Amino acid sequence: MNLEQIAQDVQQLTQGETVAIALAESDGTIMYYATAIGKHATAIIGKRGETAKTGLCGTVASEGQPVLVCQTLGDNRVRQDMAEAFGTKTALAVPVYQEGKLFAVLMVLNRLDGQLLKSEDEQRLSDYAKQLVPVSYTHLTLPTNREV
Repeated sequence: MNLEQIAQDVQQLTQGETVAIALAESDGTIMYYATAIGKHATAIIGKRGETAKTGLCGTVASEGQPVLVCQTLGDNRVRQDMAEAFGTKTALAVPVYQEGKLFAVLMVLNRLDGQLLKSEDEQRLSDYAKQLVPVSYTHLTLPTNREV
């Protein structure tokens, strides 16, 4: 299984317009957007930033809990500049843990059908993230163009 396959699963599960997977680096102080699919994938993939400054994924990394944002406008958990640039109205992010440590954050921006993300989407994505735990991350295929 590779990260793009996981992103495709998440997109299908949530009907996400854009799906990104941010890997936790440096004990979770850095988030690396290893893959993304959908409408704004090219603007997201390959970005890296301090957890405290990465918006929704950083919030999830810091708090260790899923975050559902039904209306992004004015919500400080979401980077307002990016929400405006991408036209993000609703967002969801869920942590993925490996052996008790944050491994990644799965993020969904908007739904393809224009509806708001709901608590049902959060539950489905949280359940999916928990199913990823048995995956052997040593066998997970990471992108080859990863910056150092």
